[in-house]
Amino acid sequence: MRLNPCTAIISVILSTAVFFSFTCCRPEARSTAVRGPEEAMRIISAAPSNTEIIVGLGMADRLIAVDKYSGGINGVPQGLPEIDFFFPDTEAIIGLEPDLIFVNEINSFGVANNPFTLLERLGVTVVQVPTSVSIEGILGDIILIAETLGVNERGQALEESMRQEITRIAACAKPERMSVYFEISSSPTLVTFGQETYLNEMIEIAGGYNIFASERGWFSPSVEDILKRNPDIIFAMLYSGEDPVSEIKSRRAFEGISAVKENRVYAIDADSASRPSQNILPAFLQIAQAIKDYHRETGP
Repeated sequence: MRLNPCTAIISVILSTAVFFSFTCCRPEARSTAVRGPEEAMRIISAAPSNTEIIVGLGMADRLIAVDKYSGGINGVPQGLPEIDFFFPDTEAIIGLEPDLIFVNEINSFGVANNPFTLLERLGVTVVQVPTSVSIEGILGDIILIAETLGVNERGQALEESMRQEITRIAACAKPERMSVYFEISSSPTLVTFGQETYLNEMIEIAGGYNIFASERGWFSPSVEDILKRNPDIIFAMLYSGEDPVSEIKSRRAFEGISAVKENRVYAIDADSASRPSQNILPAFLQIAQAIKDYHRETGP
């Protein structure tokens, strides 16, 4: 599997059988409240989901460095220094004189010691935002970051706008459920997900049901299991420079699947689908629209 930014993150996370944070209780957030936005002048974000929330809160101008996967996020200032996602350069970070660093569990994944511990000892405030696996968790992350930055009202407004859009999507869903297979990555190892993931929630709210909803977290399904469940719709992550729809349709083993025969294979924006922030909404809308189109074309 060729690695691009999103795939690289997912492949590291999936080096265990199940994404570890999907099988554990939601960890307690470590946060130091800031009294007002004027006091959080210099912010570093070490995870793209955190960066997207910071941008959504109107605090992008306070960013002084980001992880290398955040550089292309709309709203992030151009030319910011990039820090290593997993092995941050402590000396370089100290030289930037940050007031706050937002991290999550991914930054410490596979590392014996938390790479930000030394920075904390040197007096830098490190805020750990839980890696959310549910929509409610994402909404909670928005509030956590907003409260830490002292922009509570902005956080509440962003949370409320997201809730309203999710409610609107749910209201448009039909009671008849279409079966869905969502492929996170393809050959050489297929990856999908079951329950206890926000992507599974998105499918259900939009009016579908995940053919692997009986499973938990992220895992590798067999081709035989996919064929047996015969999904009505297939979604696939769309990464830059790839064409997952054509690739799936070209698989000889998939020729008999209803979704392939009826041309119901859809590409879903990978950045939107893979980052737990308010920006899951574009992927959410893509999923909902595909399910809505199915009903319109197959209904009475």
